[in-house]
Amino acid sequence: MKNITFDEFKKLDEYQDFEKENPSYGFLKVQVFTADQAIPLPDVEIFVTREYGDYNITFFKGVTDSSGIVDNIELPSPGGDYNIETQEIPKYALYDISACCERLNTIKKYKVEIFSGVKIVQYVKMNKEGAV
Repeated sequence: MKNITFDEFKKLDEYQDFEKENPSYGFLKVQVFTADQAIPLPDVEIFVTREYGDYNITFFKGVTDSSGIVDNIELPSPGGDYNIETQEIPKYALYDISACCERLNTIKKYKVEIFSGVKIVQYVKMNKEGAV
């Protein structure tokens, strides 16, 4: 499995198929805290990745702000809306989130489903006991 950025992936032939499968975008907000949401954690590294074919693609890399938040991460997703009549849930794209806090020596990992036009909020509770 080769690790590449989303910009590098866009230059590959495989990107055309990926784009057909994921023509829309959804959004992600990550909020990192400790002490049962009482203390936000700034400067936590956030990585959003996804495997596709032979590649592990990094779609986002950044750090939380003074409020422990990274917001408006735009991620490719399949199109589609919730069908109220059939209660059919639309297709989604599955991404991996890693939150790395060096001062607590902690890494947290999550999987998140991204739907077209929807903002998903992922809360990350950090503590020393939760090291992965």
